[in-house]
Amino acid sequence: MKLKPLVLVLALLAVACTKPKEKAAINLNLGYEVNGKSLVTDTLCYENEAGNQFLITEIQWFLSNIELKNEAGDWIMLHQQGLADTLDISRVYYIDNDIPESQTLHFSPVKPGHYTAIRFIFGLDESDNRTGLFTDPPESEMFWPDLLGGGYHYMKLNGKYLDVEDRLAPLAIHLGIGQNEDHSQFYQNYFTVELPIDFAITEIAENQLDLTMVIDNWFRNPHTIDFDEFGSHIMQNQSENPLIMKTIQLWKMAIDLQKNSKM
Repeated sequence: MKLKPLVLVLALLAVACTKPKEKAAINLNLGYEVNGKSLVTDTLCYENEAGNQFLITEIQWFLSNIELKNEAGDWIMLHQQGLADTLDISRVYYIDNDIPESQTLHFSPVKPGHYTAIRFIFGLDESDNRTGLFTDPPESEMFWPDLLGGGYHYMKLNGKYLDVEDRLAPLAIHLGIGQNEDHSQFYQNYFTVELPIDFAITEIAENQLDLTMVIDNWFRNPHTIDFDEFGSHIMQNQSENPLIMKTIQLWKMAIDLQKNSKM
């Protein structure tokens, strides 16, 4: 009779030892390409469909509310590894091509399983995009002027292009809250991207996802953007500036997801 409790304890230990782990980690690797090749910065080697020669110097942007969809159809919010779920910034990610460590986002813990879609917000929604969310650089340097709606830029894509006089002119493709001419109406220009994936996460794998920004898509299909025609000043008067409206549509096409799961 005295052996039964001991046998029961040993049986429970055996079950505990063989129970599979229920958490894993994911790396989301971010990159950029132009004309099907990896971005080369500070080099005048690109031409858009309008015939403008241009270069890119820097890309600074925010992603937020990244979620994975499981086979049951539930969306699972991802959080930055090491940050409490209660922090707003655990769902907001600043990416800068000049800061290598920002180019890989680390998520943990994540429940192992099969996931069929990913979605995220390009930029910041109304609940997150408020002045004072970030107090330290580089995030704080993404501030959007209060006169234009406050909060932060969704993205700064900076560079230069050859103008009609063959001089290098500034190229500043910036997106944030929009407004009409008399500042009486503001426009929330963030948008949600949802993409299908076939992604199996296991606790013993190096789980990787690659997200590539296709920069040349900003300036083509369905609209050809001519830098000489529109210039690079797109931060004001959204209702009358065609570059703002066209660029918003282009940005929705400029995200391409590639799966790279290492089992």
